Amino acid sequence: MRRKNNGKEKKKEEWHPLTKIFILILSMTLIVVIFQFSLNMMLPDSGNLTVKHKTDRNQNFFLDDDTFIGKENAPVLIVEFGEFMCPFCGQVHHDIEPLWKKEYIDTGKARFVFRDFINSDHPQAYPAAVASECADAQNRQWQMYDLLFDNAYSKDTWTKYKDEKSLLDTFEKYAKQIELNMEEFSNCMRNGTYVDEIKQDIFAGISVGVSGTPTIYIGNDETGFTKIRGAQPYSVYKQIIDEKLSSSEFEDGN
Repeated sequence: MRRKNNGKEKKKEEWHPLTKIFILILSMTLIVVIFQFSLNMMLPDSGNLTVKHKTDRNQNFFLDDDTFIGKENAPVLIVEFGEFMCPFCGQVHHDIEPLWKKEYIDTGKARFVFRDFINSDHPQAYPAAVASECADAQNRQWQMYDLLFDNAYSKDTWTKYKDEKSLLDTFEKYAKQIELNMEEFSNCMRNGTYVDEIKQDIFAGISVGVSGTPTIYIGNDETGFTKIRGAQPYSVYKQIIDEKLSSSEFEDGN
């Protein structure tokens, strides 16, 4: 028997498109958290993890199909598993990245790739990751990447927004700043195109023992990859990059 509501039918609520993205990724994250917990119970708690040559953990694995900065034939690959709401990732972005970019990336010695690894307690980080991917679809990932980190806890402080409309409006404002095609960007944000891409990054991180952000891997197929947990002083990254370069017999001008 159908109940009456003052003689009026209650209109079925329509979910906001970003809600669908939240639900898809949150469902996936529950699976990830359970699998991650089980994996961490089996993995040794080591400060560094070297992934040996000739395993499936090679440069192709770490790069996947993600966009990188730097020369394609650079002898060292720097991979960060992180998220845009992670304060320590923001610290790496603001304090460390400019240094290794100047010393290693701009000189052709290294290239850098950022892969999403989202904390289930940071719901705003999901659409932020989608915004980055949607900007990447128009070859503007790094411009959006900078805006998301630069505004996470200052300026716009998009991380404080609890409602989806404010988040979407803010990310669309960034899209306009970097001159994206707004129709394409808005459609991309609403249809969940890159949910699987984000999920793939998370599972890739789990498979090599990532349990928090930032987790950074530095290496190549010759020397393996060294794992660095958390935001460290620049000297830590520099020492490892220099060791990898020395092992790879890099010469300026190659």
